[in-house]
Amino acid sequence: MLGGLQSQLAQRPRLRLFLREFGLLAAAWGSLAVVVVWMALCQEWSDMRWLSRNTNYNRHKPGNWNLKHSGYKMLDDIVLDQIPLMTERWITDAVVNSAALIAVGGGMVMARGWQARLVYLRRIAWMMATLYFLRSITISVTTLPPSVNNCKPQVAHNTSELVRIVPLMISGQLSGCTDKVFSGHTSILMISFLFWTRYSRHWAFVAYSAVHTLLGIGCVLAVRLHYSVDVLLAVVLTFSVHHMYYLLLECAVRQRYIGLPRHFLHGSTAYRPGSLASRQCASSEIDEIELTESEISSTQKRGSVEQKIQAVYTLGTDFDDTKSTVDASLPDTHFNCCHVSADMLLTNCSPSTVLPTIVAWMDGLHLR
Repeated sequence: MLGGLQSQLAQRPRLRLFLREFGLLAAAWGSLAVVVVWMALCQEWSDMRWLSRNTNYNRHKPGNWNLKHSGYKMLDDIVLDQIPLMTERWITDAVVNSAALIAVGGGMVMARGWQARLVYLRRIAWMMATLYFLRSITISVTTLPPSVNNCKPQVAHNTSELVRIVPLMISGQLSGCTDKVFSGHTSILMISFLFWTRYSRHWAFVAYSAVHTLLGIGCVLAVRLHYSVDVLLAVVLTFSVHHMYYLLLECAVRQRYIGLPRHFLHGSTAYRPGSLASRQCASSEIDEIELTESEISSTQKRGSVEQKIQAVYTLGTDFDDTKSTVDASLPDTHFNCCHVSADMLLTNCSPSTVLPTIVAWMDGLHLR
């Protein structure tokens, strides 16, 4: 039976490609699920540390606990001081969840082709897994006091309680009191907005997403889920992770499809046709990069690098169509991209290709 299945897959390359793409998608969302559970455990640990320092809490003796002192002092926050308190937390959850669902649904509609849709879902999972893993580290190393006076964390005293509490924390029915740095709600809002800016075909979608994101951030602060510094750090980190992913992916695309040695590709993410960098490349006094006939024919056979990168950046391009596109011929004697060496970067070593290789696997670049 196994041999028959293998023979069917060999005769159906498209089915085999779908299974490989779906396998990467399952790996991405499985990694996200593991990271989310780990983050919930870190939230529990953070609350336990805070309780042991500020109350008579003893995890070996379940029961009610009281503050050791007259009360704990919340951090001074000039932004929260100016925002009125809102007690309806469900409004915040609704705004954040709707932003994520609309972004996912919009991307699936705008994507053309099943492969582009799977890639879109995979990118969301990898980026959120990276952000949540960073968040699990920050809430573990630094414990901030609750941002409201009446917060009472739900701490597990044994394994059975932990198994019961963790799913409730993941679903949002329960929340920790000290999982502040940084805001997971804001990360969801920002990643939704950034995906709209990357894949939207009309400015109106970006404008809508900006309003939705600002409204969600305002709700996060109004219900005192986080301090303002948590929100600010979430914005910066989400922006950085999102853009770093695509910069590394572009570097991997150039490395894979240009057909040149790896040391010619470092720093090529800054290159754009017609940009200042490309004009400087054309006018700079650098040696011409000689290409052999085999290198030129190999590059032409694999396809235009710029078209491949365009397919990476927009889901409106079908990957199958991109593969079959006839490309313009390359220059005869040189390639119009700067050769960035360690001397130009004023470092002792050239940039590493490890991260671009990892991101290329995460994105399924070898399947396109």
